[in-house]
Amino acid sequence: MNDKRLKVIFLHNTLPHYRIPIWNLLAEKCDLTVTYSDGKILSDEAAAKCKFRVLYLPAWKCLGRVVVQKTQVLKLVSEYDVILGTGNITWFKVVTLPWIPWKSAPFIFWSLGVSASYDKGYDAIKRWDWIRKILYDRADACIFYTDYPVKKYAAMGMDPAKMFVAPNTVAVADKIPAAKKDSLLFIGSLYPQKGVGDLLDAYCEARSRGKTLPPLNILGAGAEFENLQRRIRENGLENSVFLRGAIYDIDEKAKYFARALACISPKQAGLAVQESLGYGVPFITHKDAITGGEIFDVHHGETGLLTSDSFTLTDALCEIADAPEKFEEMGRKAGEFYRKCRKPEDMAEGAWKAIQYVVSKRLPRK
Repeated sequence: MNDKRLKVIFLHNTLPHYRIPIWNLLAEKCDLTVTYSDGKILSDEAAAKCKFRVLYLPAWKCLGRVVVQKTQVLKLVSEYDVILGTGNITWFKVVTLPWIPWKSAPFIFWSLGVSASYDKGYDAIKRWDWIRKILYDRADACIFYTDYPVKKYAAMGMDPAKMFVAPNTVAVADKIPAAKKDSLLFIGSLYPQKGVGDLLDAYCEARSRGKTLPPLNILGAGAEFENLQRRIRENGLENSVFLRGAIYDIDEKAKYFARALACISPKQAGLAVQESLGYGVPFITHKDAITGGEIFDVHHGETGLLTSDSFTLTDALCEIADAPEKFEEMGRKAGEFYRKCRKPEDMAEGAWKAIQYVVSKRLPRK
């Protein structure tokens, strides 16, 4: 089969803007369609950025969390050579596809592979592992964001050959402006789970130790915005800590990353990790931060710092004040790591290897 004409459909739940560059890269290798059911229907302007076909599949929720698409999914996928599906076990019509006996196209789960949320640690909830194992066993292949699920399910008896890693990442600006490293950065939604208040506490504590800290830029919006605004005012930080609001323009964000000695997120390590590394900025977070596996790319002392009871966030800030050149060097290593193995091309290539695998194997349905 000609790879360029390979018809691939990805039954996804949402269409986040940061995934479009990765899917565009995959679309260069095949005829790709991506569906979504959550969120608003994509605008014409947003759709114009997609090099792949986009389909909105309306759905309803049952029993609180179970999602059922109103579209005849089986009829839809019959037109494709390979089916990718989100690995969320509550997406009924997607996760049951591998059991359809008359479906000939190979099926691949593309997912995190373990439990994770704002409130629970990575792989903290294991009671659904047996269901995931059954689902993943039934699929022709699986794509995960890290090699953690590969090791986990291999230990449970799954064939490692059918498990692939597409390292979770995001694109960064093509041109990163040259700038003096003279600030600190937080980027992300402003929710209590992120620990931005803890960052303010540590900032104040480091100053009380006599440290002269770089200014802190906070990029984001959310429930904590007004509370942070009040705390900045109460602690006299108006000339040191700046709430910049939500910034989505990639070139505008690049200006802040270009000046940052470090990007700090006390309690959560999500895709901001890879975004920071892509801009050559070390990432600082707690070793037990909420994550989808992105924290595995924070190598203590090399691409960032992992705080703990014995090495606190205040300690990290004091270290920045005392030795900023150390963080500039750490940033160089972070950028090298991103360019070596965390580029959007690396994520797209990991998925493509899984697609090529199932096409070549054409595994018989069990």
